[in-house]
Amino acid sequence: MDMQAAQYGARLWLQTDAAFGLREVPLALPKPTVSSTGKITGRPVQTATVPGRSAYRPAPPVAPRAVAPPTPPSPARAMATPPAEFRRPAAHTLAGSQGADIPRTVKLPPIPDVPIDALEAISAADKASLLAELQQQVIAALTPHLSEIATKVVFGDGDPAAKLMFVGEGPGIEEDRTGIPFVGRSGQLLDKMIVAMGLNRKTVYIGNVVKLRAAEADPDTGRLRDRPPTPAEVALNIPWLHRQIEIIRPRVIVTLGAPALKYLTGTTEGISRLRGTWMTYRGVPLMPTYHPSFLLRAYTPENRAKVWGDLQQVMTKLGLPPAQPK
Repeated sequence: MDMQAAQYGARLWLQTDAAFGLREVPLALPKPTVSSTGKITGRPVQTATVPGRSAYRPAPPVAPRAVAPPTPPSPARAMATPPAEFRRPAAHTLAGSQGADIPRTVKLPPIPDVPIDALEAISAADKASLLAELQQQVIAALTPHLSEIATKVVFGDGDPAAKLMFVGEGPGIEEDRTGIPFVGRSGQLLDKMIVAMGLNRKTVYIGNVVKLRAAEADPDTGRLRDRPPTPAEVALNIPWLHRQIEIIRPRVIVTLGAPALKYLTGTTEGISRLRGTWMTYRGVPLMPTYHPSFLLRAYTPENRAKVWGDLQQVMTKLGLPPAQPK
């Protein structure tokens, strides 16, 4: 990292601390590091053998080139071909995003209606073993859908008996590289938010709606860009998230961004309208707030203050002491 990039990153952290009412927020947690051989240290990571990856190889980017004016279609063909704005994207933009075999549309499984506190009690030790067992089941189930884009199953990270659980949308490129949720720029900002609450990453649990990275090629540049998961991809993944919550049984859930809010509550309202308003997931208090990636794109004092206000409500709900300016 050059000096200019380092200074820019430092300014981001300082501005975040100021927005949270804290002049200095120490980060005591070591960041995961990757050796020259690709080995990850600092946090545990799961591995899996990837069968038949060539079957999910995405099409290579196509370099821009001059295109001759199209020949007008015949009247019969014009009637059979919908306008471009109503046509689905070309199939090659989806191949390999989470496995070319996953359909684009499917009916979502219903949100379980059994309240979390009505489930049979689980000890902290049992939670850890059940979560480890579930992780192996998820890896086995999703490994056939791995590709050059989604190379790892990103299960979750944190305390199996956490009182606070954060739920995001899905892994990005850094999360896919490490197998750990929220370790890229958004994850670094989330770490700061958690520390500002008086907690740390080891005392909360962090998961996502989907466990595989969703991305597709930009039609203009050919470069990969992350995209929201399709309903079919959510349907494939979200039963595992429901089971994670049943095992962890947090006292409060914080959803980060619109997809997590939508798929855990079934609401059709936007995140801007509902953030900061208490909702519930199977009897568990749920606080919707903006995704850290949104804050990085719209890094305004107003947006940062809104998120910090949402987190302060969570702190009050959990009985955490208010953060004091330093």
